[in-house]
Amino acid sequence: MASSPLWRAAALLLAFAFALLAGAALAQKGPAARLDPAVREAAAQVAGPFRLSSADGERQCPLVLKPDPAGPGLALGIDKAACTGIAFAADVAAWLPDPSGSLRLLNGQGRTLAEFTAATEGSYEALREGDGVYFLAPPTVEPDGASLAEVLGEWDLSRGAAPVCRWTFAEEKVGRDGLALTLAPGCDALIVQFGPKSWRLEGGNVLVEGVPGAGTIRFARQEDGSWARVPERGRPLVMTRP
Repeated sequence: MASSPLWRAAALLLAFAFALLAGAALAQKGPAARLDPAVREAAAQVAGPFRLSSADGERQCPLVLKPDPAGPGLALGIDKAACTGIAFAADVAAWLPDPSGSLRLLNGQGRTLAEFTAATEGSYEALREGDGVYFLAPPTVEPDGASLAEVLGEWDLSRGAAPVCRWTFAEEKVGRDGLALTLAPGCDALIVQFGPKSWRLEGGNVLVEGVPGAGTIRFARQEDGSWARVPERGRPLVMTRP
């Protein structure tokens, strides 16, 4: 009787039902349930409270990165009602550490909303195209408030080990928000084409404005006292005192 076609069909249906239930449970846990142990270990080292902020520090959003699997990545705690000043925060659903040392904030579908690269003192920074620069830092780390006096004067600009220019930051006003910047003779073609016209301090960074359409180069202060372009984009550009 146990080997009759009816029993065999019932057994197949039961096995199929168990397979569906197991698949549904795995889908409910999401890809995070299958995270590499190394990723989970990295997450445990980074997890904790952070402050997401705009470059000028005027828009801030508290959040907590957690090491627990959730949705397309790892869980985070975020009070979206307190984060309305940062538009993309409304879509943040999870996060993941990257093998390169960066952190990614993800939406519910697993798409990267912002990728933050490691900076100093446990903080991270990201550039969102068409949106601006954002920082992710522990609440105890305040933005590096460089003073005008620290930046005024001559700086050598180098790309890797190769010097490319010397420029001078002055305090005379240029336009509405900028300060005067002059190039010494002999700057390389890329710098001349960028056409630096003015500079300013913003959110602890030095911003150099080029000719219309050329955009802005942002420099962040490093631990050794130099200033490096952020994000690097594979072409490091560093300012050091002569």
